[in-house]
Amino acid sequence: MIRRSTVTAPWLFATLLMAGCASTRHTVTHDGSSWPLLAPTMLGESRQVTQLLRGDYGEQTFNLRCVLTIQPDQLTVIGLTALGLRAFTLNYDGEHLSEERAPQVPSALQADRLLNDLQLVYWPLPALQQAWQAAGGEVTEPYPGTRRLQRGGKLLAEVHYAADPWNGRVWLRHFDYPYSLFIETSPLDKGESR
Repeated sequence: MIRRSTVTAPWLFATLLMAGCASTRHTVTHDGSSWPLLAPTMLGESRQVTQLLRGDYGEQTFNLRCVLTIQPDQLTVIGLTALGLRAFTLNYDGEHLSEERAPQVPSALQADRLLNDLQLVYWPLPALQQAWQAAGGEVTEPYPGTRRLQRGGKLLAEVHYAADPWNGRVWLRHFDYPYSLFIETSPLDKGESR
C-alpha cells in the first residue's frame, strides 16, 4: 500500500481491469517530503505471505492479490489482478526502490505509498516511532490491536488488528487521502510464488 498524490487508491480498482502482461521497469525516487521508508532489515525477521486486499475509495470497491516477500536485504511485492496476471512488482533494498508495471497500471500507483502502508501495519512499533519522530510524526498504539499515525496533532491513519497481522485480518483507514484497506494475510503456499 504511499504519498503525495491527489488520487492514491483508485489504482487498485484499475488493476482489476488490466489484462496486459507487458511491463516496463523504472526506478522510483523516494523524496524526503513523503513518509519515511524503513529498511527491510528493520522488520527483524524474514516473511513470505500472500495477501488479499479489498479497498474502499469513495463509492468504489476493489480487490487485489499480493505476494509479499521480506528478507533482511530485500522487500518484494508482486501485485496480481483478479485474473491472476501480474500488475506490478516492487523491489526495495532499503535504499533503492524499483518497480515493474504493466502499461495499464495508472500513474497514481505510488510504490513508496504502498510500502508505507505495509510498514505502518507490519513493522515493529519502536522502528516506526523512531522514523516518524524524525519526520515530524508520531505512531502510537493507544489500545491493544490499534495503531495510529499522527502528524501535527492530526490523525492521518489508523490500523486495527483482529488477530496476528501475519496470519489474519487487518483494517487500515487513511484520513489524509480517504481510503480503507482490508487485508487478509496468510503464509504463502510453496506453489504460490511467481
